[in-house]
Amino acid sequence: MQNENIFPDIRPISTVAKQILSKRYFLKDEKTWDELVNRNINFIYDEKNENREITKQMILNRYFLPNSPSLANAGKLDAGLCACFVVDFNDTIDEIYKTKYEFALIARRGGGCGTSLSKLRPRGDDVRGSTHGFAGGPVAFADTISRDMQVITQGGLRSMAIMFTMSIYHPDIIQFITAKENEDDKKIENANMSVVVDNVFMELVKENKKYWTIFNNKKYKEYNAKDIFYMIVEGAWRNGEPGILFQNRINESPYKYTGQEIFSVNPCAEEPLPPNGVCNLGSFDISKFIKKDKSFDFEKFEIAIRLSIYYLDKIIDKSTYPTQTITEWAKNNRAIGAGIMGYADACLMLEISYGSIEAINFLGKVLNFMQKIAESESKILGEKLGIPTECKKLPEPRRNITLLTIAPTGTTSLISGCSSGIEPIFSEITIRNDKTGTYVFENNLHEKPYFKCAVSTTGEKEVTWEEHIKTLAEAQKYIDSGVSKTINFPTSTHRDTIAKAFFMAWELDCKGLAVYRNGSRKVEVLSVKNIKKESCPLCGEEIIKIDGKMKCINPNCKFILIIKEN
Repeated sequence: MQNENIFPDIRPISTVAKQILSKRYFLKDEKTWDELVNRNINFIYDEKNENREITKQMILNRYFLPNSPSLANAGKLDAGLCACFVVDFNDTIDEIYKTKYEFALIARRGGGCGTSLSKLRPRGDDVRGSTHGFAGGPVAFADTISRDMQVITQGGLRSMAIMFTMSIYHPDIIQFITAKENEDDKKIENANMSVVVDNVFMELVKENKKYWTIFNNKKYKEYNAKDIFYMIVEGAWRNGEPGILFQNRINESPYKYTGQEIFSVNPCAEEPLPPNGVCNLGSFDISKFIKKDKSFDFEKFEIAIRLSIYYLDKIIDKSTYPTQTITEWAKNNRAIGAGIMGYADACLMLEISYGSIEAINFLGKVLNFMQKIAESESKILGEKLGIPTECKKLPEPRRNITLLTIAPTGTTSLISGCSSGIEPIFSEITIRNDKTGTYVFENNLHEKPYFKCAVSTTGEKEVTWEEHIKTLAEAQKYIDSGVSKTINFPTSTHRDTIAKAFFMAWELDCKGLAVYRNGSRKVEVLSVKNIKKESCPLCGEEIIKIDGKMKCINPNCKFILIIKEN
């Protein structure tokens, strides 16, 4: 197998990808993607490994890519190769500062981290032994972490990603929900936030009944469940936060067999993890498995899945971890997360509309196959290499406690040259602004009848929120961890529609929901709002406004017009 190249180069690496690699991923002596891949392969495999060459071709030609920390850090001294962490946050001064220190250590290794604020006593509660006498509260402590991590660059790669969660039953839940409400007094500015609700609470909302907030078995205040739920809706409508997590559903995972309970998730919510949990991820570009006759190459996909499960498993032993507790957890659970990207591209190649029954059925077929092969390979690896402590408690013991995750794949999808995760194409023409630069992408199929996107420049051909959620729910059926997906809404969306979306996601067994009403934030990574429907005077193509300048979208045209803003 190692001498046969079944993963040929079918899509050259783009100029945009090369620029991102140069700014974020290459080591000082690296200048090409080939050199980066060689570094990764040499670090993970010894020269005699039978999977070495075929895995190299698979990654080199971007059929599969490990997560960004692995690509960037493999081979470095004290290298952190994992993207997703969740740490504990307990209610003593020693534990609070221990958690803050763990965030810093994770940031230094290039990871993102989530934690639950639910164990911290409410603001204003008595604090014995303190000269101040009263607790600052979980939101205040979360804000200090958020500010500290703004100072620390995430492993030299990007700003640290953070997630804070809080139980709907915590006495400070209103302060948490409204933390980002005041634009002039920004709190927890660079972190994502999600409220954790259970089935009981959702039923109380439906029945318009009341519930009590509680901490350490003490009742604090009674609220109408619908009032608090609509505060979440208001925040989500206003600027996309907070999101919502369904506690019963996120604990329907392999961890339930081990007695480990999940209270939080990683920053993009694709990894619900127990405290001190860690997972490394990787994604297949499924658009590269579409054959010329528009069938899906399941035979090649199976080979890729088996190679990738083995590769991700090996990363666990090659990576370093920020604390001894996390190190031990990694070795005892061996969590990995293989997923997909390029789904929207695959739909276009198959000439089916994103969100259609055909597209959702295709997604289910691919993920069901991936689930079965991944489980099979992990069992084989368990027999060959051993089964760790926690995985022995599974109904069918295997090498890895979790196997599948669907991540956002922002920069990795750009490197691969495909659409991100299971998201639709963002727009006919998309402007991407990040720390590496500003990029313009035009989809050359946007006039086709089967083309659909998240945000249309004309308001047409947009994926509906129901289609978004049905796609998310279908994916979650086969994924033992989580699925990262944003549900886009038009600017004119009513708050009641957001509420309906939350309930639809709950009823369809999603693990949570993140929504975004287009244009509701001043700064957006992906944007279509600056597109001007004007023609270039030189070549006749469209021109768009970027950074105060009007530029032609034709890469061969040099037209630039500087715009002076009033």
